[in-house]
Amino acid sequence: MKGFLKDIILRFSFLVIITLACCPVFAQEKESYPYNEFKPFKMVFLPDIHLSFEEKQDKILFLESMVIFQDVVKNLNKTTSPDFVVFGGNLTHNSDGQLTDMPMFLDIASGLKAEYYAIFGDREADLDKDMTKEIFAGEFDGFDYENQKQTFWSAEPVNGVLLIGMDSTVMNKKSGYVNIHQLFWLDNVLKNNRDKFTIIAIHHPPVSTTDIDKTKWKDYTLEKPDLFLELINLYPQVKIVLSGHHFNNSIKNINEKLFINCPSIVVYPNIYKVLEIYPDRVEIKNKKISFKQIIDKAKKNMLNSTYAKEFCPKKPEKVLKFQAGDKFSRKKEYYFREKKSRFLWF
Repeated sequence: MKGFLKDIILRFSFLVIITLACCPVFAQEKESYPYNEFKPFKMVFLPDIHLSFEEKQDKILFLESMVIFQDVVKNLNKTTSPDFVVFGGNLTHNSDGQLTDMPMFLDIASGLKAEYYAIFGDREADLDKDMTKEIFAGEFDGFDYENQKQTFWSAEPVNGVLLIGMDSTVMNKKSGYVNIHQLFWLDNVLKNNRDKFTIIAIHHPPVSTTDIDKTKWKDYTLEKPDLFLELINLYPQVKIVLSGHHFNNSIKNINEKLFINCPSIVVYPNIYKVLEIYPDRVEIKNKKISFKQIIDKAKKNMLNSTYAKEFCPKKPEKVLKFQAGDKFSRKKEYYFREKKSRFLWF
């Protein structure tokens, strides 16, 4: 009997040892990137500033736009210190078609300590016949308009990182479109920069932020975006697509690319995003403007707007949650790809 028990104990001990020795251990796969590694950097995308001195009441805070913009520039210099800033179109409201408010915008923007770039919005394309996009483009170094004769551009603001500024505007039209000529150019740029982490800035959202975008809110979208989306899907180094125009906070991860639609500092919820970008992820801080009373006014204006009634005729207050973004869009950290683990057997 003792021999039998001893044999059982030995067999059990052997099984325990084998199990422990061979048990699977989760090990993190070493991350591989479709681009060269780069030093982490910080950037800010500021669309839809709508700098203006108009007195009309709207969901856009025209009267407060200048003081809001000045305050944001001050805070960027004092606390954020981004490596660069991209102005995402609709920089001024431009109601006279003459870019009359552009000098004031440039005076405030010149106070930035960081390098800055700009793309076109529909307001910059809503021009009188005597005005041209060339006047706007000439104020920003990124365009290199004299040599390239085009309203879209590419730059390398950080070593190993490619920034592409698209022009999705159509003259005197609110919705956006990217023509075939620009797509050919984009394909060529991406083809020749496969080793660079790539960010694309485009004024009009290329992916829907709500079902209403397909019906009532077509003006807030990029028309016929399929070719653009199919093209960038061919290039895995494209990781971030930034847009504005819609005023709402919306982030989607599609095919390991983050589509980030950024709110406006002059429309509720009056926030801007600070993006700290690493090879494998983006960390985001949503910064509110400094003025509580102005935010309260923006909230009231939003609730009373046609925009809110279009979003939900029976309960227009629901637009406030839409503006702030869903749970995913309010996260603080996003990985381009989900972390994968594998088994190690010992």
